[in-house]
Amino acid sequence: MLPAERRREMARLIKNKGAVNTRELAEALGISTMTVRRDLKMLEERNQLELTWGGAVPLNFEANDIPRARKAVSMLDAKLAIARAASLYIKNEDFIALDAGTTSLELARLLPTLPLTSLGVVTPDLEIALLLSGCEHISVFLSGGRIDPVSRACNDSDAVAYLRGLRLTMAFVGTNVWDIHHGVTTSTPAKTHYKRQLMVSADKTFLLADSSKYAKFSPWLVAELQRFDHIITDGGLPAEAQAALNDAGARLCVAN
Repeated sequence: MLPAERRREMARLIKNKGAVNTRELAEALGISTMTVRRDLKMLEERNQLELTWGGAVPLNFEANDIPRARKAVSMLDAKLAIARAASLYIKNEDFIALDAGTTSLELARLLPTLPLTSLGVVTPDLEIALLLSGCEHISVFLSGGRIDPVSRACNDSDAVAYLRGLRLTMAFVGTNVWDIHHGVTTSTPAKTHYKRQLMVSADKTFLLADSSKYAKFSPWLVAELQRFDHIITDGGLPAEAQAALNDAGARLCVAN
């Protein structure tokens, strides 16, 4: 294999797997770890990947959770547009789930303004629960368990067990990353289990995902995009991406 072909194959393996160490690459390509390190350095200089301790990850790979304070000031107009579009699906006497996150928070802020007389809401998100707890016509349920300091939400095994006892009319699922090839993924298994249970417990599932999070992925799979009844995003998603998603069977709703 010529060096240029070898590097292309190396970049492909890293993109598909998400994170690969030098030993795995050496075994897969039948080369020495020294050659792998040289090639990885060259690929990084060409802005094709990011080196890590002992290996590499693709540039669109999010290995860790994003701090809530950083998410709170990102894509505000897009999140509000998504929240408005999502609110149109909510009917009187629904029992819904709002996943943790800043887009779900924007949807929560709209709920008291909707022409509803009765609504049930379950959430793992402390800020959402506090926001809605003062609304007389909204019954709020907080899924218990340990509070994750990064997301400020409960998503451990106790929270998953709480959801198993519920039947929801709809669940609004948040995400930090989404991608046509990798679906919806998360940075921790705990968040994966929680989101999966949200989808199992609900009659309909909605993915709330702004365009800045597209074409990125994390290690843990939640679900393929086709599993969601609706994917609500904003108008910043490129037209070619929208076409590809629709062709793949994803039910896309673009909010403006």
